[in-house]
Amino acid sequence: MRNITHFKFTLLVIALATSSVSPQVFALDNLNDANQNAYTTSFKALDTDSSNSLTPSEVKNEKLFSGHFSAADKNKDGSLDQEEYKNYKSQAEQKNVKRVAKDSVITSRVKGNLLKDEGLKSLKVSVKTHQGVVLLSGFVETESQIQQAEKIATETEGVKSVKNSLLLKKD
Repeated sequence: MRNITHFKFTLLVIALATSSVSPQVFALDNLNDANQNAYTTSFKALDTDSSNSLTPSEVKNEKLFSGHFSAADKNKDGSLDQEEYKNYKSQAEQKNVKRVAKDSVITSRVKGNLLKDEGLKSLKVSVKTHQGVVLLSGFVETESQIQQAEKIATETEGVKSVKNSLLLKKD
């Protein structure tokens, strides 16, 4: 009897797991399809001569390809087909998403470390990060708090450099 109950429970868990994963997989497929359609639409809009390929002059106003056309042109034929365009644009977008995620982690770490410090935790210090460079801004009570905040940010994992724009409050 115990084996039958265990078997039924296992089947129930498998059924629930399968049903909860299916919508997620379906959503990912839909997101991928949406990206493919967006790339196709964007490609066609740039393809002004309807040649099914993009020349450097057709993508000159697209910032992503400025100075990077040859890197996107994998077959080195002087034009981008839809696949080359899609692959390069997709890789660039993924790289940007990773950078933003890393910057968010760094910002969170710096804020957490500032909150741990007894002399700074009650202060409102703004922390922003771009490509590992941390910008501190806001108002503090003392010069030593400015220096301490910069020291904490500099010592935080992932920080490449710190721009300290903290200012002393005027009485």
